[in-house]
Amino acid sequence: MASNNFIGNRRLGAIKSAHVYGDSATTTATSHILKRQFNFASSQYASCFDEIPTPNVDKLRKDAVAYLDSFDRKSWYDDPVCSILNGEKLVAPPSNLWITKNSLSQANGNQYYATPDQIQSLLKHIQTYHSPYIDIRPQVRRIEQKFLNEYAGLLIGNQCLDFAKQDGVTEIEESIMANSVERKLNDALFQDEQDGKVVITRKPVFVSCVSNFTNFLDLFRKTIRNLELGIPCVVLGRSHTIQHSYRWSELLVDLMKEEGIEPGMVTYLSCQLEDIKYITANCTECAGMLYTTCSRELAKSIKSNYPNTISSTGGPNTLITTEWTKPVQDAIRTSASIECAGQCTALRHAVVPETVQLEDVEAMFNDMAHVTSPVDALTKSSFDGVFESHGGTSPPSPSNGVYTRHNTKDAYFKVGHALPSPENDEMEEYWRKVVVDVTNSVPASMANKQKLIKNLSKWLIRHQPISLAINGKRSQVLDLGRNLFENTSLVVTTIGSTDKEDAPPAMTCQARPQDAECFGEFPPRKEMSLYTKYPVIIPSSTPSYDTCYQNKYLKSLTLEDLDGTSCPACAKDWLTEISDAATRGYCVELIRYLSDATKENPKRGFGDRTSLWGIQRTPMLEGCRTLLRCGSGVSFDDLSSVFLLFYSTNARSQVELSVDESNKELLDSLMKHDLDSHVFKVIVEGKDTFEHRLKEEEDDLYNIVRVPSSDNEEGHEEKHFPMPGQFVSLYLPMGHIKSTMKNDEEFVKFFGQSEAWLKMAS
Repeated sequence: MASNNFIGNRRLGAIKSAHVYGDSATTTATSHILKRQFNFASSQYASCFDEIPTPNVDKLRKDAVAYLDSFDRKSWYDDPVCSILNGEKLVAPPSNLWITKNSLSQANGNQYYATPDQIQSLLKHIQTYHSPYIDIRPQVRRIEQKFLNEYAGLLIGNQCLDFAKQDGVTEIEESIMANSVERKLNDALFQDEQDGKVVITRKPVFVSCVSNFTNFLDLFRKTIRNLELGIPCVVLGRSHTIQHSYRWSELLVDLMKEEGIEPGMVTYLSCQLEDIKYITANCTECAGMLYTTCSRELAKSIKSNYPNTISSTGGPNTLITTEWTKPVQDAIRTSASIECAGQCTALRHAVVPETVQLEDVEAMFNDMAHVTSPVDALTKSSFDGVFESHGGTSPPSPSNGVYTRHNTKDAYFKVGHALPSPENDEMEEYWRKVVVDVTNSVPASMANKQKLIKNLSKWLIRHQPISLAINGKRSQVLDLGRNLFENTSLVVTTIGSTDKEDAPPAMTCQARPQDAECFGEFPPRKEMSLYTKYPVIIPSSTPSYDTCYQNKYLKSLTLEDLDGTSCPACAKDWLTEISDAATRGYCVELIRYLSDATKENPKRGFGDRTSLWGIQRTPMLEGCRTLLRCGSGVSFDDLSSVFLLFYSTNARSQVELSVDESNKELLDSLMKHDLDSHVFKVIVEGKDTFEHRLKEEEDDLYNIVRVPSSDNEEGHEEKHFPMPGQFVSLYLPMGHIKSTMKNDEEFVKFFGQSEAWLKMAS
């Protein structure tokens, strides 16, 4: 289906309504579109937002409340969490029985930690198990529909009891709708494998569960989407809030048995943290990716021990407002307290007018609601209540004198003119505690805001929040929003107003992937490799993160395969110099992808807000750039794939190439291409000079890419080429910007013309 069918704010095609919650269970591998590209922002990717099912939200809530009303709290004690191996529960001696706790640090059940012998059995299984399947989509999708229909109340209820989630209904609603998109993306990936283009790795993957969004992220995105393409899954236990992810794992194994799927395809590890580290450390070669959603600190620790980690990490979500109105204050308070500050997009930092004082912030939190229990909140459709003085996590210490605790509410805040400058450059998350740093530095006159915009832009690039909300008078907020959008290239940006009723103030906690409000949790770009192998964008095909091209297919591609694309002549000239046929074919594939993805860029989203989404250029903030460093052993071929992402597009002026002075072969090759004429800066320098300059200029560098040399690769194995969407995401931003106003045509025109969107070079 052509991408121009998706211009506008509604989907084409029938909306499925045969089932209460999700697609019909008869929806299987066969699709009316047999071939799609599954890479982010391609025209075929855009077509996957068609035919989204409509959930029955009222029934979801009623089923969850009914489940909670009948729930026997003794059951989690009588039926302890334990490891599951080949469909069997591994019960341990009484000495290994421990009490589990929910997110508020309240006891809620029992757990058997695996014994040393059981740990060895689990390890051996992971190391030696080979999947007998390449495609079990029909069976797994029938299981998926059972989760989304008859077991939806159980999923919501268990999460409410364990994580104390107030609004698990919205997560299941999102799961029902976004799963529809990601199933189609998986179909496209599998079709490419059947066509001989790619190879999906079917080694066991590890699923490290998050507590606040485990139903959508862990059960569906990471486990079911991998499982349906024949990838074994190992679900990792947690140190707390373990009950609800164990219960869906246990149910999944039982449903697999009913479908005749080998139970060895799903393993559950109920182990102490050191034992989990031991198992994963001994599986780095025999297992696939480890998928996790967690704090940056934890992601860094996991990645250091398990290189093939795919992590989604948080960040200090920020709201800026030029006006201090009651609706804006409500937006700040709601953003900060959503799910008792337990949602990944919860606000951590607010930038407000310079007239706002400590007592104004205190007064803003007067209306914050305390809730007695998550069950009560779920029943009453509340989503932003705070569990007062809970023991789940520690608040800021009152002795440090930095944060002020509200007089009657469990909220903490500080007010100052300077942007937060935490130790080690990492803002503490204070998970599930309402803690807000307030910067009162927005001047009264728009004419005086340029210094603030520049400083805030640098701060946002350095700290990389998931979400930025921007509010102001409608006559001014679009300009302010465009400046920040172009300067920062964040994944999620939302524009609201302070004086237009149908454009309410923006909050940080707003993103619906099913409406093409595509989002991700990207760490700071130049530090990305410390946290993750690739950043995660949602929606996407999870198995594609562990998929590579068939070299035979890449070698079959020629420059003629660029006919009909927007590939610039200079890039074609570059391609002729690449000596390795597979590398040249991969570069052809990258350019074909970019040409398709940018043919209509941005694309328009759907839903009750107005969104634009796609691939962006790197930040346009003056002086901000990407630095590509080529050491003495880097060849022309080594440089080509990352270089062409910039050389072929309007991002070419935002990159700088540093080449070691001893690398004569590469310098001779570069001389042939007259890079200066293409606004491409090349610096020839030795290693010591480069490292010294790096320290001097690091604050202006968005990304520092040390191009790997093929000379350092061991043996003579074939090169592995990842999917274009994953590869491009390492270097170029992607995501969406939206207006809180429905059918906001002024917004569409103004931001659609922004130079921030990636385009092919002329």
